[in-house]
Amino acid sequence: MTVSHTSAAGTALQRLEQRLLAIAPALLATEPGPAPDLGASELIDRLVGAVRDDLRSERLWLLFVGVASRYPTSDELLEAMRVFELVGNIEATLWLLDCALFGATRGSTPDRELSLVCNSILVEVDHSAQHDLHTGIQQVVRQLLRRWVRDHDVVPVAWTARAGAHRGLDPPELGRVLSWEERSPVNPPDGGSDEGPMLVPWRSVIVMAEVPRREAASRLATLAQYSGNRLVAIGYDCIPVVSADLVPAADANRFVHYLTVIKHAHRVAAISASAAAEFRGFVDMLPTQGLTGPVVVECTLPSTPETTHRPSRGDARVRNSVLVVGSFEPRKNHLSVLQAAERLWRSGLDFELTFIGGSGWGSELPARIEELQELGRPITVLHQAHGAALHRAYRSAAFSIFTSLHEGYGLPVAESLAAGTPVITSDFGSMREIAADGGAIMIDPYDDASLVEAMRTLLTDDLALAELESQTAARPVRDWADYANELWAALVEPLDAGRVG
Repeated sequence: MTVSHTSAAGTALQRLEQRLLAIAPALLATEPGPAPDLGASELIDRLVGAVRDDLRSERLWLLFVGVASRYPTSDELLEAMRVFELVGNIEATLWLLDCALFGATRGSTPDRELSLVCNSILVEVDHSAQHDLHTGIQQVVRQLLRRWVRDHDVVPVAWTARAGAHRGLDPPELGRVLSWEERSPVNPPDGGSDEGPMLVPWRSVIVMAEVPRREAASRLATLAQYSGNRLVAIGYDCIPVVSADLVPAADANRFVHYLTVIKHAHRVAAISASAAAEFRGFVDMLPTQGLTGPVVVECTLPSTPETTHRPSRGDARVRNSVLVVGSFEPRKNHLSVLQAAERLWRSGLDFELTFIGGSGWGSELPARIEELQELGRPITVLHQAHGAALHRAYRSAAFSIFTSLHEGYGLPVAESLAAGTPVITSDFGSMREIAADGGAIMIDPYDDASLVEAMRTLLTDDLALAELESQTAARPVRDWADYANELWAALVEPLDAGRVG
């Protein structure tokens, strides 16, 4: 064995001993604590014996994590339970060490330390912490976390590089989540440093603020079912299964894995009544598997009202400006907007069309926009506009259009109305929920003629546009602080009070 291999083995052994010492207080609660000079061999033997004497799933889950340096899948934990029931201490110990030995191919980092996070609230923000994307889910996560971190004792977490366990955030990742608007325009590369110890929950609440990575889903489902921790989630929508024809096949496949986590969750707070109905529909099917599923509650997203002075309607640029916000993918129905716009341009109407959104999948939109631009049509495309720039875009438009075919919430509808800008939107689902309080024309998004007439009305009828503007001013006010407080009360407090000390 070379010196480097010897050194690596020694480090791995030291880290194993550290992890065992970290979990020992939880698993040896009825015995004296381990002596400071107790080695890894003696310590693992003592822990295995203690778990076999009191063989509960949550205790075996924690021991597996401590030895194998990763959260187990359900298959791994069930195999561990069978091993511990049928063999002695030595055989059980060897089985665990074998899991650790081959763990490098299964999500483990053998030389990673462990920090046990007891009786706490962990909030999973993996994607928002590691990527600069700032669309719907990431906006919710960033608005929410900055308030929860300020008002509550929460621990934001991401996944280790191989999605084996949770870890803390490094400074750039914390900046992405908590200080998005204040960050430097020169951002660090996507992804985190993946350093520091695993953060392993014990008798805690884990909040899934995002849809997790596919490779993490089986470990999260096992955590929710067997670890004694309680897992809750923000429910955005069930589009990948309800409208699978509108999303990439990979998204639908990933979402199925996500649902394996949801069925073992304790609570789901849906972002709209429509999203709540979708999640309840899924939960209603779970008794066929002998499961009750999570409690589903509705906690509707807000849109922060704007107070900046709105540009005058006498400004021709404002009067003839139409805004479309949303990623470029078939579900957003942007091609129908281009079709309607072209019909109106050919009829002699003069207006400008601006799209704000990132590139999505399977959309013919960029090519169609380029064709129309070559014909001289006034179309502008902005791939990124966040914060103040996005608010200015809403406020300087005569009206916006968001005629999506399926949304969990439809944030661009709420953002436009909060900015005092009327919107044309779809007459069903969450978009109808938002538009019902006024300021919108609702249409059938599958009917191109309806969109043409709605756009013609708002481009030519100043009284109709003014009436919708006045309705936006009378809409009920509910901001992100309201949402953060309501979500905490609906999602975390019912379980937080019941945590075991």
